[in-house]
Amino acid sequence: MVKQQLIDARYQPLVDEIECYFAQSNVVLQDDRNTIKEVVFERETLVVKSYKKLGWLRGVIYTYLEKSKACRAYEYGLRIAEFTPEVIARIEYFQPLIGKSYFICRKFEADFDIRRPLLEVGFSDRVPIFQQFAAFVYQLHQNHIFHQDLSPGNVLIEKNQQGYVFKIIDINRMCFKTLNIQQCAKNFNKLWADDTDLSVMLKAYAKLAQFDEVSFVQLGVKYNQQNKARKIRKRNIKRVLGL
Repeated sequence: MVKQQLIDARYQPLVDEIECYFAQSNVVLQDDRNTIKEVVFERETLVVKSYKKLGWLRGVIYTYLEKSKACRAYEYGLRIAEFTPEVIARIEYFQPLIGKSYFICRKFEADFDIRRPLLEVGFSDRVPIFQQFAAFVYQLHQNHIFHQDLSPGNVLIEKNQQGYVFKIIDINRMCFKTLNIQQCAKNFNKLWADDTDLSVMLKAYAKLAQFDEVSFVQLGVKYNQQNKARKIRKRNIKRVLGL
């Protein structure tokens, strides 16, 4: 059985033959847990994410109990269309448990993400970009959008004549709710920035939200340092275990 959703019937030939299009593409954007490639369809460049096949237990969960990652990415992408690359389709194969699944979106022509080269000392416009990014996160929160994996690689940035345009990706982990001040500050915790750069973002956010600047910066830096310590501890444990 195959489940499909797409925004426009003109993409049906792509959706029906997604496995062939994906296999034939040599433009690999990521090859880790999941694989992401560029695919050209009718002279249009699209991004296709192929999700890792699940074990039987998680297969049962995502077949019968919860929506799959591809399904959530598609539905969330439509819900937050202003803030993420345009959603095209999702495809899932069941045998009878969910097997291969794909998510397709339009390619966003980003110039860089928060990792490269923005966090490098000497990169021009660093402070304005950090401030504009804080305004972007504030917009997300005002729209009750909480991206639970707001990490550097999941924020794409395009430079234009007006400034910078931001888009979030990897959106299957989202919450939609009104956030309190602690949750607002904690949403910056996965940005692998130093305290100085992070403080620029937090100060800009506090000004927009009319929070006390000093306490909000302290809160955000604390959450960020806690996340870094947790990541480093986990990495060290894996090294000791030879994983």
